[in-house]
Amino acid sequence: MITKTRRAKFTAKVMGTGASLHVDDACDALTIEEAWHAVYAFMQEHEQQFSTFIYDSEISRINRGDLHVLDASSEVMEVFDACTWLQHSSNGAFSAFRPDGSLDPAGFVKGWVAERASRCLAECGLSNWYLSVGGDIQTSGRQANGELWRAGIVDPYDTSRIRCYVDVPENWAVATSGTGARGNHIWNVHDESQNVKSFTVIGPHLMWADAFATAGFAMGATGIDWVEKFPDYTAFSLSSN
Repeated sequence: MITKTRRAKFTAKVMGTGASLHVDDACDALTIEEAWHAVYAFMQEHEQQFSTFIYDSEISRINRGDLHVLDASSEVMEVFDACTWLQHSSNGAFSAFRPDGSLDPAGFVKGWVAERASRCLAECGLSNWYLSVGGDIQTSGRQANGELWRAGIVDPYDTSRIRCYVDVPENWAVATSGTGARGNHIWNVHDESQNVKSFTVIGPHLMWADAFATAGFAMGATGIDWVEKFPDYTAFSLSSN
């Protein structure tokens, strides 16, 4: 029986951002490495499917008119349906379409892929880890010292500075949206006078936490009330002050 706790960290560039896996678990080094390779391969595969920057991705083919969305894979249809529901539920604050009308479901896909990829870790027998993709985090278990995983929320004006910390409930996720980390990737943004510069959501599923954070940021001052209509999800925002 393996009783030694191993700590490991892996990082890579994928899906247009940085991904990292942090493991604090009682298992052998080979198992951890194989789990990371499975996660990374899963994310790479879905980047090929959903990226707007890859010529033969399904999304690029849809935007060129080479593929009708109803003829796309079941995974693309699942994402499209979720984005449609989010758009209606948020009264248009969330949208999978750019201002030019092209399809770009990145506001949902990143969290959706990351959460699905994290299942590889459980399948490999890992229990205590967190997976971060673009700063959005899905956790499992706790740190070896028994404490919850802790996520730092960066200053929207200075990404080298942590404005606050969040102790993430066991097996839950935390996601933050704003323009500080990845530039202006949110299109239906609120009036700047509302002073919301970043928006964080905590909840049991990364795919929804990430999407809710995107929509909540776009809503501005009303975003927190909207997010907290959904059971088990909570939100807070940071201003310039």
